[in-house]
Amino acid sequence: MERAKRPTAIPVSSPPPQPTISVQGDKVQASLATGESVTVSLFGATVVSWKLANGEEQLFLSEKAVLNGSKPIRGGIPLVFPVFGPPPKDHATSTLPQHGFARNSYWEFLGKSTSESAGQNGDSSVKLDFGLSTGMISDKFKSDWPYDFGLMYSVTLSNGSLGTSLQVQNKGTLPFDFQVLLHSYFKVESQATNSRVFG
Repeated sequence: MERAKRPTAIPVSSPPPQPTISVQGDKVQASLATGESVTVSLFGATVVSWKLANGEEQLFLSEKAVLNGSKPIRGGIPLVFPVFGPPPKDHATSTLPQHGFARNSYWEFLGKSTSESAGQNGDSSVKLDFGLSTGMISDKFKSDWPYDFGLMYSVTLSNGSLGTSLQVQNKGTLPFDFQVLLHSYFKVESQATNSRVFG
């Protein structure tokens, strides 16, 4: 039976383009439909590339950077934990390497979450999560720093920006002191005297 006063059909629009994620070897790459991209090495959970929509690289990566997991990556955004710089003598971190073990360990890619309207102008964003815990570090590092811990590192790519955050969890009964640093190496084409960092 045909209805005389049937409501008009609601047009269905196509969904907005979604961020793309790829895992190749020990690298995780995310790209937005607008062109921004980020690449994270699972070795050290080091952000090795962040490009704006126009393809312009924002991070410095040394020509001497070794990307095979044999030593910490020079440049990008290395993650320093549980000590920054040379470890102090007579301290729980005294036998650890300079800048600790987080940048010298393989992390696990825990997954991604996306937002279709999180950024300005309704642009999408993508958050990549990485984890490192006691069971994932070498026996040498466990012996040098005998605490039960968990780290969750999040890298969020949105239109024109990159956000990073780190959560540290003490999973054991012994308290521990730590230092943490997201050691960002920004690529600066002009003289450093003409550059400023805000935030």
